[in-house]
Amino acid sequence: MARHSLFGGLLTITAAAAAAAGVCYLFKEEIRGTETYKNLNEKYDVDTKIKKASEKARDTAYDLKDKAKVAAKDIKTKADEWKASKESAFEDDEIIMDDDFSEDRDYVSIKDAAEETADSVAAAATEAVAAATEAAEAATDAAATATDVATDAADSGIEVSDANPDPA
Repeated sequence: MARHSLFGGLLTITAAAAAAAGVCYLFKEEIRGTETYKNLNEKYDVDTKIKKASEKARDTAYDLKDKAKVAAKDIKTKADEWKASKESAFEDDEIIMDDDFSEDRDYVSIKDAAEETADSVAAAATEAVAAATEAAEAATDAAATATDVATDAADSGIEVSDANPDPA
């Protein structure tokens, strides 16, 4: 019943693989002495390939380690040069840090500058509203005048038509 479940199947395969590996381990000397093993070993030469690959990996690791050391020394040298150049740039400067150092400088608060800008924008907006209001009043007056002229013209047209009856 256990073989029909997933866990039981995995357990069966694992036990079979372990049994095969145990048998191979017990008879490893006899297996190495067989003609087939010798032919396969000569054909694929696994041992020498493994040795060559491990030597190549070890050499590459050492080369990379040496390159990393050289790169670290170069970076440290460049950092020291940069630090020395920055230090020499500030050697002649005199920096005074006392309690009243802000009074000696031309200090402008960002908040004050923002308030001044906001006030100037508000003043410009007020002027623009006043100009727009004046323009609207002028347009209203012009419209009223045009309406009066049109009304007068219509009244004149009615008076003319009343004075001249239709000749037909």
